[in-house]
Amino acid sequence: MRIIELRSDRVDFPRMLAEIREWLDRNDRPLVRFETEPEEGNALTIKVQFEANDLAEQFRQSFAGFYAP
Repeated sequence: MRIIELRSDRVDFPRMLAEIREWLDRNDRPLVRFETEPEEGNALTIKVQFEANDLAEQFRQSFAGFYAP
């Protein structure tokens, strides 16, 4: 399983969430887990976990994310 992290500010979060939902719908909802963590200031970390490594990589590329440590 791979976890992809994205960064967003709170203002852009609804737009990003809609884009994530559209991506998941197009890819038959391969998501395993989704969570957010507040960061300093106005930022959020979004963590998205997938069972399939290939889908995780596609998602990472689509949203300019990175692999969680």
